Amino acid sequence: MLRDSPKQMVALEVKGGEGNSINISDRPLWADEFILWCHLDGAIVNQPSHGAAAILFNRVETEMVKRGKHVDAVVFKDARCNTALRPCPKYIRKQPPTSLGVAPDIFLMPKAIPTEDNPKPKAHDLTSTRLPAMLLAAHGVSPRDFKKHVWQVTITLSTDDKGRSVRETRVYHQGKMVQWKKPR
Repeated sequence: MLRDSPKQMVALEVKGGEGNSINISDRPLWADEFILWCHLDGAIVNQPSHGAAAILFNRVETEMVKRGKHVDAVVFKDARCNTALRPCPKYIRKQPPTSLGVAPDIFLMPKAIPTEDNPKPKAHDLTSTRLPAMLLAAHGVSPRDFKKHVWQVTITLSTDDKGRSVRETRVYHQGKMVQWKKPR
């Protein structure tokens, strides 16, 4: 429970870090927020962005648009981050402030499932969801540094020149588009 008055509940579904192995449950009826927690601990040859992109683009986007499963955020915790194998740019020359280790990266998804009536819902931010900011604070991240760990994902539905429905996904970090999945 996030808070008592008014009551606010969150469902957290914990997954591994491979895009094709993730099946997303239905959002519980009682959940005000539905968050996926993905633990990346794969081979050192694959950067975390590879696993994150596979999960976001191959699973979460598809589950939202095709199957109507609404996910508010996807949290990625990289087990190898800030080790000798994978130095972390967010913790250069310093250790994480808590025993929880490096803070996760949080991808805030659209506030609603994209539909024909609502083809481009806005992405969540840290005021429209509560758990992501609480997770960052628990990891000792200062509110002024939350933006280093937060990404926003937009999914847009449109129709191509043949009348087929297509979707386009964009990922933003600190206001800049950093990844784009072309319409298909």
